[in-house]
Parts: sequence; structure tokens; C-alpha cells
Amino acid sequence: MYVVLFALATFVFVGPGDGAQVSSNIAGVNLSAILGDSISVSASPGLVNFALVSNGVATGSTTVTVNSGWILGHPATISSYAYFSNSTAALTDGAGHNIPSSSVSGNVDGGGFQTFTGACPFSANTCVQIWTKHVPSAGIKLTGSRNDTLQLQISTVGLSLQAGTYTGVLHIQAQAL
Repeated sequence: MYVVLFALATFVFVGPGDGAQVSSNIAGVNLSAILGDSISVSASPGLVNFALVSNGVATGSTTVTVNSGWILGHPATISSYAYFSNSTAALTDGAGHNIPSSSVSGNVDGGGFQTFTGACPFSANTCVQIWTKHVPSAGIKLTGSRNDTLQLQISTVGLSLQAGTYTGVLHIQAQAL
């Protein structure tokens, strides 16, 4: 009789299904990832100094390195440009004395100096093209990069400039069409 009571007591303290494995349902999560077309441009250093001379030409203190990268999934022509926002005041002293973009020249990758007077999609009459490349293949993501150099000069020939500090910003931008 004690054996029967002991057996019954054991079943009372043991819960049903102890030790049995239980699994949940399966939850699914759909994933979607998109790698879109992109173009990036960086330039260094961020400052070029000039020791201007009266009625002469001054070369920038350092050469600018332009790094470009792209991912495209369609045929395109990629072009990169350096330009100023204002053709009459590429650099200014803030007191009305200006150096026009036509007095600034750029030498891309050791080629000849060109004045910043060309047209581009970003500014009229203030551009120098850094590079252009046709990407012909379609249906795959085309990834590429390149590095270019840009040496700068400022000519004060024919300008009536006052002594002072002249500042300006050269913009560098690329596009794919």
C-alpha cells in the first residue's frame, strides 16, 4: 500500500510531458537588397595656395588629386568636370575686386593648361573637363574608379587687382548620361 501511495505521489509532482521537445512554427522574413547606380568624387588636398604676382602667372602650391568611382547598370557616358560658380568672380577679395575664371587655368594629368572658360552641365563658361569615359555594357553592374591630377595656375595679366587675399571655391563633379 505504501508503494501504491508513493507511486501516486510521484505522478503528482511530475508534470505531463516533462522532457518532451516542443518546437514552434516557422516564421519567414523576405529580404530585398538593391544596389543602385552611383557616382562619387573626392578631391585632396582641400586647399591650394597661390603667391600672386602683379601682371604674371602663379602656380598653385600643390597638385589636386581627384578620385572618382562609379557603379552603373546601364550603358552611359561618365564625365567629370572642375568648375567655378561665377565666371566673373572665381576668386574675390570681398571688396569688389575679382579674379575671373578666365584667369584660372587647369592642367589635367600633365596635359596643357586650359582656362576655366568651357561649358559643362553644372556651370556655363567656367569649366575644365577632367575626364570622360563611355561605359558600353548593359545588364550588369559596372564598377570602376580612377585617379586624376589637376594642377592650377592663376594669371593676373591684364587685371587691376588690389593687394589683398583672394578666395574662391573650385567645384569638382561628375555625371553619367
